[in-house]
Amino acid sequence: MPAKKNKTSTRTLKTTAPSSDTSVQKIKFSKDDEPNFYKCPCCSTGYKKLDGNFPASQSELHAGWDYHLPICRKCLDKLFEHYTTVYGGDEDMAIRRICEKFDMYYCESLLSASRKVNKNRSRIATYISKVNLIQYKDKTYDTTLDEERGVIIESREQAEEDGISITKAAMDRWGVGIFSEDDYALLEEHYKMLKKANPNCDSNQEIFVKSLCHLNLLMMKSLKNSDLDGYAKANSEYGKTFTKAGLKTVQETDKNADDCWGIFMEQISQYTPEEYYKDKKMYEDFEGIRGQFERFVLRPLKNILLKTNQRDEEFNVEDSVDE
Repeated sequence: MPAKKNKTSTRTLKTTAPSSDTSVQKIKFSKDDEPNFYKCPCCSTGYKKLDGNFPASQSELHAGWDYHLPICRKCLDKLFEHYTTVYGGDEDMAIRRICEKFDMYYCESLLSASRKVNKNRSRIATYISKVNLIQYKDKTYDTTLDEERGVIIESREQAEEDGISITKAAMDRWGVGIFSEDDYALLEEHYKMLKKANPNCDSNQEIFVKSLCHLNLLMMKSLKNSDLDGYAKANSEYGKTFTKAGLKTVQETDKNADDCWGIFMEQISQYTPEEYYKDKKMYEDFEGIRGQFERFVLRPLKNILLKTNQRDEEFNVEDSVDE
C-alpha cells in the first residue's frame, strides 16, 4: 500500500518576533564570569572591553555579550566591503545581508539616513548607530520580516480561525494569497470612494477602478518605505489610468449651492464672461453698494480734501427762488 501523505497545515504564523506569550527570556550572566578580554571570532584580536570595539545590538542572541555584535568594528567594515563588491556595488543590499546575518532591524528610512556618512566613519557603522536609537528599541530582523510580509490571507477559513474580519465580498473582489488584513482595508476604502463618485460606471470602468485601487495600495506602501521612485511611478500610472477610465472625483459642495448667487455668477464667468452679454443691466448694482459708497465715503472725503460744500442729494433742500 502506498504511504499516506502527511497533511500540511495551511495556517501561517502571525508574527516572527517574540510576543508577550512567547518572549525570549533575557540571557543573563554573572559579572564574576565575565572574561578579562573579548576575542573577535573573525580576526582573533582580543579586546579588554566591548564598548567602542564591538557594535551594539538589540537582539537577544547577543545578550551574552552584553548586547554587542560578536564581530569587531574593523572586521565589520571589511565584511561590508565584501558584500558591497558581491552585490555589484549596491551598498543597500550589503547592509541588508549584514542585518540578516546578525539579526539587526532593516528599513528603508534608516538606509536613507545612513547615506550622510562622515568621511572618517563607514556607512555600516553609521547605520548601526542609528538602528540602536531609542525609537528602534527591541527591533530585530524578525521585525523587518513582519513589516514586509504582514499576515497574508490564504483562505476564508484561515481568516476565520485567526479572528480576522474580512467580508466575503472583499475576498471575492481582490482574491486571496496576496494581501494582508491592512491591504484589504486600504483596497476597500479606496474602492468605495471611487464607486461613490462614479455610481454608474460600466463593466469596463469597473476594471479600471480595481486597477486604481491596486495602484493606490502601491503608493501607500512606497510612502511607508520612503521609496520615492516607487511612489512616483505608481502615482504617474494612477493618473494615466484615471484619465483612460473617464472617471470623476468626489466634489464636495454645499447642498444649497444652486441657490447661491455667488456660485451662479462664478459659473457664468467661467463659461460666458459678463462683458459678452448685450444686456449690461443684468449685472448692475442691485444692492446699491456703489450709491452708498458715493454718498457716505466719496462725498465727505471730497469736501474735506477740496474744501467744497457738496450736500447729500436725499436730505438737501434747495433754497426757493421766492424766498
